[in-house]
Amino acid sequence: MTSPSLIGALAAPPVAAYRHEKTLFGILAVIAVLFWLLLTVGTFGTVWLYMLSMYLFALFAHSALISYLQGNAVRIGATQFPDLHERLQRCAGRLDVDLPEAFLMTGDGMLNAFATRFLRRYYVVLLSDVVDALEEDPEAINFYIGHELGHIDRKHIANGWWMAPAMLLPLIGAAYRRAQEYTCDQYGLACCADQASAARALAVLAAGTRRWKNLDAAAYVAQCERTGGFWMSLNELASDYPWLCKRMAHLQQPMVKLPSRHPLAWLLALFMPRVGGGGPLLGIVMLFALIGVLAAVALPAYQEYVTRAAVAPAFSYGEQITRATGSYILENSEIPTDLAVLGIAAPGAGVQTSIDGESAIITLTLKDEQTITYRPAMDKEGDLYWSCETTLASGAVPPGTECASAASPNPGLGRLLERLR
Repeated sequence: MTSPSLIGALAAPPVAAYRHEKTLFGILAVIAVLFWLLLTVGTFGTVWLYMLSMYLFALFAHSALISYLQGNAVRIGATQFPDLHERLQRCAGRLDVDLPEAFLMTGDGMLNAFATRFLRRYYVVLLSDVVDALEEDPEAINFYIGHELGHIDRKHIANGWWMAPAMLLPLIGAAYRRAQEYTCDQYGLACCADQASAARALAVLAAGTRRWKNLDAAAYVAQCERTGGFWMSLNELASDYPWLCKRMAHLQQPMVKLPSRHPLAWLLALFMPRVGGGGPLLGIVMLFALIGVLAAVALPAYQEYVTRAAVAPAFSYGEQITRATGSYILENSEIPTDLAVLGIAAPGAGVQTSIDGESAIITLTLKDEQTITYRPAMDKEGDLYWSCETTLASGAVPPGTECASAASPNPGLGRLLERLR
């Protein structure tokens, strides 16, 4: 005699993935493989030693959850909650999925279920709040069971570790997670007796353990009209989960056309890395943190660029005036008292030039009271050269210009002029 679970498995049509899931998986998989390949080559394979230590750490950390389930939750079996055990068998057979170990535990008000994996063994955990709420429609419990079995069948959990680097990417990482939820909702629907039971399962998540019975599904789906606004678009684009009203709309009509998201939300979400459990709020915080970091780096750099562009003519003028002054001193054995005799025009009204008649120190005073000072000296061969110092920040000095900020004092020519006489 053929078992009911086998009949269900043979009769069930294959569950189709959400229309974008395979494409998103392909893109992220390529990015993840390239990441690990480059990291392996770049570290000469030593990265896998660190990965081994991280795996051991994660193993011990995750063992706490599994131990908690084994010690505190109730293992569902043929004699322990046989009704739930039968539903698990039926759903696993209908979806052609190996029956995982299942537990029932209190959710302390949390309305959900989840699947996890430990040492190649899968676990499905049902929370009692949901199970109790759907006592009058037990078929709706199948939706939660089927949804979690979908995560197992689609290998969402098994692929999690190696795809993790790519999943951090803005937009695409969260989009793939939302696609997973839409796909697994179809798995849940495949396990329900009818579409109404699946809708009631989502109604519990939306309205709670009592009010879900009075929820108007059509009116709830109509709330999707507001999801195209900027704020709702931004928060969904950064979230791992679609809005519940959208999930219910997809259950009723998988190819339903929903409002397009706001264009500006797409732009901002491009700079919000996926943070998983942190949710969209943490993504927004990280966005503003990124903006702050970029501003802290970019604004000073931009200010330095503007300053360099403004003072570049002054430095060019300084090089001309020092060469001309040096030639004048060597030819006339005296310091010019007026730089106008050199016939070099100043770069602009904002630059004032002066020369010390005793030391031949040339000072350019800019309009913001910053100064560029050229101090002359003479080498052993009797050639004149100039050292430059400025009160400007070092970043404001044009590239290729040798001029130190707050240079040590140089007495200038002084008595060296006596050597010229």
